[in-house]
Amino acid sequence: MTRERCALCGERIGDRRCPVLDKALCSRCCGSHRGKGVRCVPDCPYGRQAEERLREKRAQELTRAWAVWYRDLVSAGSEGIWPHVELLAEALAALLHRGLATDFEVEGALRHLDQALSPVVLVSSPPSPLGRALVDEGFLPLVQEGKFDREKLRRAAQALSVWLAAYRSDDPLRFARGLVGLFPPVPEPPPGLIVRPPGLA
Repeated sequence: MTRERCALCGERIGDRRCPVLDKALCSRCCGSHRGKGVRCVPDCPYGRQAEERLREKRAQELTRAWAVWYRDLVSAGSEGIWPHVELLAEALAALLHRGLATDFEVEGALRHLDQALSPVVLVSSPPSPLGRALVDEGFLPLVQEGKFDREKLRRAAQALSVWLAAYRSDDPLRFARGLVGLFPPVPEPPPGLIVRPPGLA
């Protein structure tokens, strides 16, 4: 039985079926044309596996970069903002699981949070959906209820925005992928399941 050749290169054996082209592709062409020459569908198993591997890789890069950044903050005596940076990172990851945004958009959302927490009212351009969610659904109500320190959170947003501007690369989702890799989505409990806090029988 002859195996079908890759529909794109015509050289290698097509070891996977592309759900968009409905043709056999080799793994190399699948990877190099994914999201570029071929508009992949979200439920493609090959695309999902590749995205998961890339998120793991970006999460490892981010962990190393943050270890260096934290050491720099300690050297400068500014490590007090770190718990707020971690809160921001977790909140951003939760929002990015709803819909991935570019690192530039994440940076813009952090700048919008900085402005929203500022004691001076600034006229600015309308925020992105991510910026609006970070402020309106996320931190501003909690700051107004006194659950977060406004100034520390604002300094953390400023510091993370500046750090991110330097961290961004030719991969427009480098930071965003790293965050969603570091903070996987919290699984939803099955409907009707009674969840008791730990320690309660």
